[in-house]
Amino acid sequence: MSTIIEFFVVADDAAAAAVARGGPRAELEPLELGNFDVWSALAEWESILTGHDLDELFTSGGPDVVSPDDEPLVLRVPAALTAALAQADAATVNRAAEQWNDLQTAEGEQAIEDAGEILGEVAAQARKAVRAGGALYCWIC
Repeated sequence: MSTIIEFFVVADDAAAAAVARGGPRAELEPLELGNFDVWSALAEWESILTGHDLDELFTSGGPDVVSPDDEPLVLRVPAALTAALAQADAATVNRAAEQWNDLQTAEGEQAIEDAGEILGEVAAQARKAVRAGGALYCWIC
């Protein structure tokens, strides 16, 4: 089963929840990505970029679900991760991508071929969220 993952920026949870049924509209300039485990990725990225303990992030329940129903899901990217991504330069993004792939292979998963590109594009969305005074969200369908 294929999963569509779209990162987008809006002002608040109510605005994010409003896009749950149809997905983020084009005027929100969503970043569409392919099929990967975004729940795990968000925790792994936060651990890598902020130094928070990965096990604690997994047991804390993960990102907040802001969509009104179970599917499709809209998640609020944790503020600490958004801030870290927004501040990350290209070298930091590349190191984080390498560490993310190390985690993937250590868990018996395949390395993510375009990990650096994915993280770089999500970091650009995080910078957009910070500049706009909004938050970064992820729509999963």
